[in-house]
This record gives sequence, structure tokens and C-alpha cells, in this order.
Amino acid sequence: MRFVLALLLACGSILLHAGEVNIAAATNLRYVLPELVQRFEQQTGHQLAISFAASGTLTTQIQHNAPFELFLSANPDYINRLVQSGKTKGEVVEYAQAQVAFYAANHSTLQLDIDLKGLQQALNDGSLNKIAIANPKHAPYGQAAKIILQKAGIWQAIQTHLLIAENASQAVQFAMSTSVDASFVPYAHVIQPQLKSRGRFVKLDSFLSQQAVLIKGATKIASQFLRFLQTETADKILTQHGFVVGLKG
Repeated sequence: MRFVLALLLACGSILLHAGEVNIAAATNLRYVLPELVQRFEQQTGHQLAISFAASGTLTTQIQHNAPFELFLSANPDYINRLVQSGKTKGEVVEYAQAQVAFYAANHSTLQLDIDLKGLQQALNDGSLNKIAIANPKHAPYGQAAKIILQKAGIWQAIQTHLLIAENASQAVQFAMSTSVDASFVPYAHVIQPQLKSRGRFVKLDSFLSQQAVLIKGATKIASQFLRFLQTETADKILTQHGFVVGLKG
């Protein structure tokens, strides 16, 4: 079994293998999707290849005819763009809800709380260094972070303290830097043992609808995997990785 991890670069290069069903997936799925694909491959014998990147980046690639057959986005807006531009086929499927976490590595002394009062205090007393978020221009977790900070009334005040990551996975990496106090990241990432042991987090009251859609020209195998994402087997795996199933956005 082979997984293709392609964090799409600014030049737009894509790493894909012929003869496999190519899936475009948001980076918040980097832990759960390989397990889902493995289970599907064991059941069917079909081979899938995954390319991870920010949802907005993948949308741009698909609009420019990248050879993907299925798109799993962390924000419905990007799927809607593809639907409106005639790049998809069939119905859009919401298979789960993702959650957002505010994560600080062990070196950080920032107080974490769901109301971001500790963050506000650090801003007020001048002790805040950097806060990492994914790029709100194309990354759903960055967009979610912006909304959270706006609701807390500190979006404008925190601008000079923001460290902008390309996507949610890079925001997790930035959190490990000694110059970063905390990061807004996927809850599904920080509950992984390798990250949970290296920091602390609070789960925020923010949900991102996880939707999938077939790309025009998709094969029956891609359609079969989309149906698999809606099974009890998939639900169990998604739940184990911190996603919420059965909750419609």
C-alpha cells in the first residue's frame, strides 16, 4: 500500500501516481484518512493515493484540471466553488464535523482557556510572543481561527503577533517553536500521542463541516470510497480521531 503526501507548493506541482485513484484531502485529515484508506483497501483491494494540502490550495488545483477524483474539504465553501464551476459530479456528502483546538507546546507559559482570557491578558501585559494560525485566505482552520479571535474581540490587536502557516499541519509545526506561545490547530491532530505528550490544549466551541464530493470523470472506485466514508466502520474511525459524526452543520 502506498500513500502519496503532496503538500502542494506555490509553483503548483502535484505528486501523483498513475493507476491509483487520486484523492485531494485537507491537511486536518492527515492522521485519520490513511487509516480509512487502509481499511478500504483491505476490504476492496483497490489502491488510493492521497495528496494533502489546504482546502483552498486543492480547490485551485482542481479548477486547473488536476487529476483528482475525490475532494475532501475542511470547508464547504471550497466545494461549493467547484460545484458552481461544473467541476464535480453527484451530490455533496457531509460525513463528519471537525473541531478546533488552542494548543500550546510544553515550553509555553500562556494560560489556555476556551474564552481566550489568558490570551487577552498576555496581549494586555505585553508578554505575548507569537500565535500561529493557518492562512485565513485559503485554509479553513485559519478562517476558523480568525472568527474565534474576532468573537473574542482581539483580532485587530493580535495582528502583529500572528505567525501565518500555509495550512493546519504547518500551524502545528509552528507551535513547537520557542517563539510561539500557542496555535489554533485541528483537534484531531493534538489528540495524537506524539503531540499530546508535547503540549496542552483546550477544545474550542468551533465546528467545521467535513464534506466530500466526486470530481467530474471520477471512477466507480472513487464513488465506492465516498460511500465507505458514510458507513459505520468509517464513523467509528473518525470518532476515534476526534471527529464528530451524526451532527449536521
